[in-house]
Formats: sequence, structure tokens, C-alpha cells
Amino acid sequence: MSELEISRELLKNPNWRLQNLYYIVDKTANKSLFKPNPIQVKINESTSPRKMILKARQFGVSTNEILKIFDHTIWNPNQTCCIIAHEQDSIKKLFRIVRRAYDFMDPRWKPELGRGGGSMYELFFPEINSRIYCDLESRSDTIQWLHVSECAFIPDQDRLHATLQTVPVNGGRVTIETT
Repeated sequence: MSELEISRELLKNPNWRLQNLYYIVDKTANKSLFKPNPIQVKINESTSPRKMILKARQFGVSTNEILKIFDHTIWNPNQTCCIIAHEQDSIKKLFRIVRRAYDFMDPRWKPELGRGGGSMYELFFPEINSRIYCDLESRSDTIQWLHVSECAFIPDQDRLHATLQTVPVNGGRVTIETT
């Protein structure tokens, strides 16, 4: 098998992509290739489309889940993926993970953004008609993958329930995490 054939085969594997394509800023403020830690590996072993993760702080649960959602968005056509934050300030922090993953990508694998490069908290990839965004709620979209960060701290649980209803029961994915 040629190197090109191996690369094409490996690129079909989301677990391989997660560990080989995406960079984060680590706890020492350095750009580093994302490698799941033991807690992240354990979470990733679950294939359930609906997960509720009770977590301790600073184990990278949100980073892991957001990178998986980002990966899903850019490798699958016609996807709308959403990250729900519990407060306005968290939108910026959570979306920074998405933005860095995109900005740090090798240009060979990096999909083109739509005109204007996306909005402040959304990236749209017109060639595959997929997008990922972060907000406090979402009611008007059909969401293929939803990540809810710090669920217990969302002040208006009715807004959360309305957002959860946008994810199809068959084929949709939901990850809810909180401390």
C-alpha cells in the first residue's frame, strides 16, 4: 500500500483523525497535538448516541467532546452541530476550542470556510453544507450532534429542553456534561 492509500484509509477513521489532525493549547500554553487522556479514552469507548457525563474539572471532557463534534462536522455533509453553553462568557471559551482546531489544521485536510470565514461563534463549510456553532440555545435548526456544557448551571431549563427536541431521536447525537 502506498503512503497516499494509507492516508486515505486512515482519514476514514474518526478515532485516528481525533489523535492525528487536531491541535489544542495545552495547560502549559503550548500548541500540542491532541492525544486523549485516560478519562477521555474511557468516554470515547462508549458508542451510545446519547451520553450524560458527570465530570470533574480540568480533565478535558469538553475539549474532547468538542473536537469530536468538530471532526464530525467537517467530515460529513449536511451536518448542523451545536455546542450549548450555560452562560454568555462560556460561548467564547468553548468556541475557541473549535476555532483553534480549525486554525491549526494542516491545510491538506482543512475544508474551506464560507464567505467571510464564518461568524464569531459559527463556522460554515459550504462545499459540504455543514456547520458548527456555539450558543445559549437553538430552536430553529435540526441538529445532528448537540453538546451541552455545564448542564446543571443552565438557568432556563425550558430553553434546554426546547433545544434537545431539535435533535432527531434516530440518527442524532447528544452529549450532556456537567460537574
